[in-house]
Amino acid sequence: MTEEGQGSAAGGPVGRPVGEPLIELRGVNKHFGQLHVLQDIDLTVGRGEVVVVIGPSGSGKSTLCRAINRLETVESGTILIEGQPLPAEGKGLAKLRAEVGMVFQSFNLFAHKTVLQNVTLAQVKVRKRGKAEAEARGRRLLDRVGLAAHAAKYPAQLSGGQQQRVAIARALAMDPKALLFDEPTSALDPEMINEVLEVMRALAAEGMTMVVVTHEMGFARSAANRVVFMADGRIVEDRVPEEFFADPRSERARDFLSKILKH
Repeated sequence: MTEEGQGSAAGGPVGRPVGEPLIELRGVNKHFGQLHVLQDIDLTVGRGEVVVVIGPSGSGKSTLCRAINRLETVESGTILIEGQPLPAEGKGLAKLRAEVGMVFQSFNLFAHKTVLQNVTLAQVKVRKRGKAEAEARGRRLLDRVGLAAHAAKYPAQLSGGQQQRVAIARALAMDPKALLFDEPTSALDPEMINEVLEVMRALAAEGMTMVVVTHEMGFARSAANRVVFMADGRIVEDRVPEEFFADPRSERARDFLSKILKH
């Protein structure tokens, strides 16, 4: 179903080079009860590539994203990270989740820990860094997302946009090979969305491998190497953004874009 490789040779809109496959899904299937939410999914994401996954609600986008670091198990097919199958559980799975970071719709910060503690905790526990090293790295990353002055605050003292930027800094603190974003702006007030997308655009420009499930079409146009359009658990189109938005091939994509781009 996918048209592998289109848009991965010379990089995306800012001319980023794209390397060898980092994430591969081959014939992946998943059911929730009678619902076939992922149907024979084939998808390859190259190192340094930004793949934006879009589609109507219930199309399987978030399940696809969560399957990549095994927050959702799959029934059949293979998911590979750097050519290695996903570990089932235990230390191997914890290591994978350090290598493939995840940013959620709902931030998932620890409410009882400060911003800096949120960004350092997994560095110490999983990466086994010393506290001073972890805190220094945490402060650098908070500065990078524009939140250095808020290190001692608690999540409840921050806006939603600030909390999501802390969540991105926390994921980056683990030195991941790739980042997964599951609708990272959908819980935010409109005026906060751009501050999060700006951080994501900067990461894309720096060559971070990213899989982004989003409704933000402007981000898809400007930052993606490829747009993957899903409907009914299938990948319907997998193309470079300018081609997809100018001339979607499928009726499903044309219908989706006509509705979403009017708003």
